[in-house]
Amino acid sequence: MSKKVPQIEKIRHSLAHILAYAVQQLYPGVKFGIGPTIENGFYYDFDLPKNLTSEDLPKIEKKMRELIKQEICFEKSLLSKKKALEIFKEQPYKVELIKDLKTKKVSIYKSGEFVDLCAGPHVKSTKEINSQAFKLVKIAGAYWKGSEKNPMLTRIYGIAFESKKELDEFLKKEEEAQKRDHRI
Repeated sequence: MSKKVPQIEKIRHSLAHILAYAVQQLYPGVKFGIGPTIENGFYYDFDLPKNLTSEDLPKIEKKMRELIKQEICFEKSLLSKKKALEIFKEQPYKVELIKDLKTKKVSIYKSGEFVDLCAGPHVKSTKEINSQAFKLVKIAGAYWKGSEKNPMLTRIYGIAFESKKELDEFLKKEEEAQKRDHRI
């Protein structure tokens, strides 16, 4: 029996895909790593043709909000490994993940022009996402699969909640905690 996934987890996971879709539109040639949910949010790892800085986050966020307004559906498909390898042939990290899978079938999600290797679950469409209740918060480096022998990818972190009020409360708490940080 499968466990019911809370709506906020579906929203966060779906936002990771929308983040990747936005990056795909803004930075053609990007290679995709992974994009899971984490406590209070999500991240996605990218191999980009250019280095990003925190100054790029507002532009990416704006593109994400434009995509959310389009009410994009999340469509799941099950494919053979062979078909999945064909679809992701230009994405070396996805190819590696597909080859590592122990299953015969591969689960993918399509959202607009963005296709990702993913088990889900997601919201049905971006209509379920409050575009004012998320924020991209930082950029960091992350080795592919956590090994320094692998390439360094760009990781973009975001936080997300079901309402703008929850987001604002979280940001306020974070700001207050930083003020009390004895290391500063």
